[in-house]
Amino acid sequence: MKFKTISVVLSAIALVSVPLMLRGQAEETYDCLDPLEAIELSDDQNAQLWQLEEDLYEKMDEILPISSDSEAKIVQLEENFEAQIEALLSPQQQQQIEQLDIWAEEQIVAISPELFEETEDDLVLTPVQETALDAIDAEYEQRFEDILTAEQQQQIEVLETQLDEAIDAELPEPTAEQEARLDAAEAEFEAGMMQLLTPEQRQQLQNDNRICDDADL
Repeated sequence: MKFKTISVVLSAIALVSVPLMLRGQAEETYDCLDPLEAIELSDDQNAQLWQLEEDLYEKMDEILPISSDSEAKIVQLEENFEAQIEALLSPQQQQQIEQLDIWAEEQIVAISPELFEETEDDLVLTPVQETALDAIDAEYEQRFEDILTAEQQQQIEVLETQLDEAIDAELPEPTAEQEARLDAAEAEFEAGMMQLLTPEQRQQLQNDNRICDDADL
C-alpha cells in the first residue's frame, strides 16, 4: 500500500521550496491557531502572503540548514512509522486506503502534476494550487480517519507523537546568532503581513491573538 506516499505529498503541498521540518519549526510560533485562518483575505492578499511565507521559509532554510545525515534519518523514521501503521490495519482497511490513495493521486495530478515529477529544482506552487491541494488534504484525512476504528485512531495518535519527538531530536539546535537571525526574519515577515492587511483585518487579528494568549495561560 502507498497511503504514506500520498500523505507525504499532501503534507508537502505548501512546503515544496523548503524542508518540512523547518516549516514545522516556524509554525510553532502559532501554537493556538493560524492567526489568519479566521480572516477572509482577497486573492491579491493571499498572493502577497504566500510570497512572504516563501521568503521566510527560504531564509530559515539558509540560516538553519539540515544535514544530509539528519534528512536520511528522518526518512527512515517516516518509513518505520508507515510500517507501524500498516501493521494496525486489516486487509479490508488496506484495500479501502489503497482506493483512497488512487482518488487522492488523481486529484493531485489534475491540480499539480509536477508534484509527481522527479526534479532537482525547487517546485513553487501558485496560491490557487495550494488552496486546492489543501482542500484535498483535508478531505483525504477525514476519509482516512473514517476507515479507522476509534482504537486505531488513538494508537496512530501515539505513533504520530513519537514520530514528532524523534524528528525534533534530529533537528539542529540553533546557536544564539542563528536564533537572532531567525527572530529578525520572523519579525520582517510579521511586519510585511501586517502591511498587507486592512485596518479592520489588523484589529481582528489582534483580537484573535489576545484570545489565543488567554487560552495559553
